[in-house]
Formats: sequence, C-alpha cells, structure tokens
Amino acid sequence: MVTSPGSARRSDPGYAFDFCGGQPAIDFTNTVGSRGGEPEEHLRTFGDVIAWAEARRLLGRADAARLRRRAARRPAAARAAMAQALALREALYRVIAAVAAGHQAPDEDLAIVNGHLRDTLSRLRLTPTRGGLALTAPGDHDALGAPIFGSVARAAADLLTSGAIGRVRACADPGCAWLFLDTTRSGTRRWCTMQSCGNRAKVRRFRQADA
Repeated sequence: MVTSPGSARRSDPGYAFDFCGGQPAIDFTNTVGSRGGEPEEHLRTFGDVIAWAEARRLLGRADAARLRRRAARRPAAARAAMAQALALREALYRVIAAVAAGHQAPDEDLAIVNGHLRDTLSRLRLTPTRGGLALTAPGDHDALGAPIFGSVARAAADLLTSGAIGRVRACADPGCAWLFLDTTRSGTRRWCTMQSCGNRAKVRRFRQADA
C-alpha cells in the first residue's frame, strides 16, 4: 500500500469515495470515516486527493492524468498540496457545521477557506465555448492543488451564502458525524445513508429490545 503523502498514486485503489453529502464541499469533508469516533483517513496521498476530485467530477479524466504526472515529477510540492488538502478539509468541516448550527465560524478556519477562494477568484476568466462563454481558471499553476481546492472553496462559498446551509445536517450517529445536505421534502433526514448508519442504528435498537 502506498503511504507517502507526496505520492501521485492512490493509497487504496479499491476504495470508492462516498458522495452522500450531496454537495462538493460537504463531500470533501466526508473523506475521513468515523469522524466522531475513531477516524479512518481516506486521503493518505495526493493521488487520493486527485482521485476524489476526478470521481466527484471536479476534474476531467485528462486533467486528472495531467495533474498526476505533474505530482509525480514534484513530490515535495505534492506533499505540500496534501497538507493543504487536509487543512482545508478540516477548516471546511468546522465552518460548515458552525454556520449550519447558527453559530459563528471560527476566524482561523474562515481564513483558510478565504485564502483558497481568493486565489481561485483572482484567476477566473470568461473564455469562449461552443455554447457561448464559460467561467474558467486557465493556466498551469505552480500550486498543484489549486484546481481542486479552488473548486471546493467555490462550492463552499455557494453553500454558505445560500439558503441551502439551513438544510445541512450532521449524521445522527455520533460516531460518524458526517455532514449532508437534506433535500427531503420533510427536512427530517437523520442519517448520512440508511445503508450504513441508519441500518446500524436499527440493529442496535433490535438488540436493545431483545436484551
């Protein structure tokens, strides 16, 4: 298993990322399992970060392959990008959870998110497409993680400044603590997924009833 943070390869090629959060910034925070209990890290290498972004369709296949090649040539930069990824993820979790609960986001976490947002907004350009114009951030950026972190930061800004933030919930399983966007009509979704945390809760209730 590849464990070097600066590796461009995946640490566990068989792992399938879960996108039950329903929103890119939320899904990024959910790349650590059992957050409220014994955390299980799913971003161990920069290759994992690239794989997540490709699976979440923040990067196309060609762009992901190009980024892997650049990371393989620059392991030190990849290690730095890996550290940035984890710092951004944890800052996002605290910011989103705080605002969703009606609290003020920690200043130091907002500074991390705003730093990535400022970097990507300064690079945005309107570029011609077949259908008209598209907002892109062109160029071969020195910071390896810029294309990924910029997309995540923009998604976070969209969420945090919209009414959707009021529908962000934390999984009712305290050992999970994943966030998700509740899009149900009733607004009463309790679990990140019924297949995992919801079913485990049912099993616990049955066992307690039989005890």
